[in-house]
Formats: sequence, C-alpha cells, structure tokens
Amino acid sequence: MYREITVERSILYIEQYHVDKFIDLAKQNSQFNYLVKEGALNTIDAWIIAFNIWLLLLPNKYNIIHSAEKTLYYSSNFVILNALQDNVHFNQLKFRENRPELLYYIMSLQLATGLNEWILRVMIKHDLTYMIERNKKRIYFDAHLGSEDEIQSFLEDQSKFVKAAVKELHSTNSFDRMIRNAIDEAYKVYNKHRERLAKEKLKRG
Repeated sequence: MYREITVERSILYIEQYHVDKFIDLAKQNSQFNYLVKEGALNTIDAWIIAFNIWLLLLPNKYNIIHSAEKTLYYSSNFVILNALQDNVHFNQLKFRENRPELLYYIMSLQLATGLNEWILRVMIKHDLTYMIERNKKRIYFDAHLGSEDEIQSFLEDQSKFVKAAVKELHSTNSFDRMIRNAIDEAYKVYNKHRERLAKEKLKRG
C-alpha cells in the first residue's frame, strides 16, 4: 500500500526524494505495516496520511510547507494539519533533539491510524457517514482530479466536514487525547521492538 504514495498525492509541497526516503523506511520495516488501519479513509489513503505526518515531524530546516493548490481542495485536511502543528504533544516530538529514525517512522504510522479513527468518529457523531462509503470506493487524495461534478460534490463534503471538525476541536479534547494515545502506543511498539532485538543479540552472543 505504501507504494501508492506519490509526490502528487501529498498535500504538502515536497520533492521526490521525500517519497523515496519514506518508501525505503516502509520497505525496511514492513513488520510494522499492521499499524496502518482503515478508518474514515481506506488503507491506501491512510498510508498517505502517515507520509504527511512523517513530513510534518521533520525538523523545521526541511522547510515542509502546505501546498497552496491543495489547500483549495482539501480544506478539512489543512484544518487537521494545523491542529496537529498547534498540539503541544506533537511539537514536543517535532523539536526533540534525540530523534531515532525508526521511532519517528512508527510514530507517523500510529498517528495516521489515530487520526483516521478520529475522523471516523467525527463523521459518525455528525451524521456524515455517507462520506465513509465514498472514501472506500476511491483514492481520497486523487479527488481533485475528478470531473467537474465530482469535484463540486467533494468540495461540498469538505465544507460539511470542516464545520464538524472545527466544532469537535473547539468543544472537546478528543483530538488531544487521540494524539497522546497514539504517541503512547508508538513508544510501546518501539520499546518492545528494541527489547526483542536486545534479547536476540544476547542469544547470539
């Protein structure tokens, strides 16, 4: 599924080497593929979300910025990305000096699944479940390539979801809880992996 990630499908302004680097990480660490799960969006889109989160977690020197063109189409995603970038837990991760590459890769997968599940809960809560069915039948991040009518319908959906997401962000702490839980789970997965490697090394030694 991670092979479906492309420069064109990212909602951030990036270069091909960003995609290549993430795909290399995915190839090397396929044992963690199970962390990426379907939610409001299908598994392919969940991988693209993970990639975008991984990009956002890169240090500021990489100068990852929003794609102005994509902002016109994917308004709900930018509402969520802004909420991520404003979150204290996310920023603590981003500005850590010690940044194990594998930990940050696992973190991006876990946060993507947490986010996908959070979007699903918001859709259910605000009677927008018809969007889930639509998302299962297409690549969400290709929606801007549809026909004029399809794009118009997509933009109307975006507007409805933005209202629901903003309401959820401002009236509950569910987004913050989701991030904290995802980070906690990622640390557990990472530490368990390191412990296993240490035990295997002892056995060999």
